[in-house]
Amino acid sequence: MQAVINNCLNNFFDPEHLSEYQALQEWRKTAKQYAREAMTWAAEQGIEPVGLPDEEGSHDNGELTPDGMLMLQQAVKLLKGQTADLPDEKAIEVPALFPTWASKMGQTVAVDERLYYDGRLWKVLQAHTVQADWTPTAAAALFTEVVAQGEGEPELGTLDNPIPYSGNMALEQGKYYSQGGVTYLCIRDTGNPVYHDLSALVGLYVQAV
Repeated sequence: MQAVINNCLNNFFDPEHLSEYQALQEWRKTAKQYAREAMTWAAEQGIEPVGLPDEEGSHDNGELTPDGMLMLQQAVKLLKGQTADLPDEKAIEVPALFPTWASKMGQTVAVDERLYYDGRLWKVLQAHTVQADWTPTAAAALFTEVVAQGEGEPELGTLDNPIPYSGNMALEQGKYYSQGGVTYLCIRDTGNPVYHDLSALVGLYVQAV
């Protein structure tokens, strides 16, 4: 928090610093709500604040009580370790437990990996190396938002709904991709991201449909 405030004070007209500061103010509202929920939960569990005096003015009530904040931190850590097993319909209820997109900068993310960005949960469509300008909201070919799925929604990667190919993408066997007005069927997994135009990969990884 102090770093965000200092950056903004140093150059208040810098768009990035201003955006961080505005996001911080929004987060404060959320944090207050989390705090209220945490304190309510602690009271329901009979957890007393550590280090506060009792009615007699003494800090020693003769009984060791759990540290509510420590328990909360450990609970969050446990939950974060279990996110990979959550189905999408459950994952969208706890998006903040997933790794953030920014934390993956410069790293390779795998297909179906889920990331937290812009207050929402996103799923990786194509394995790729995370870059600053390929945000989930800007790179529709690489990410799709995890939402409560309704009936009849088209599946991405089919002949009727091919995945737009823009380079630096891993191709998955059996899925359809489009580039330059042409649709291609992937006939072999690339394993790693490829950079060539799909027309140059015909016979090797794809075939034109």
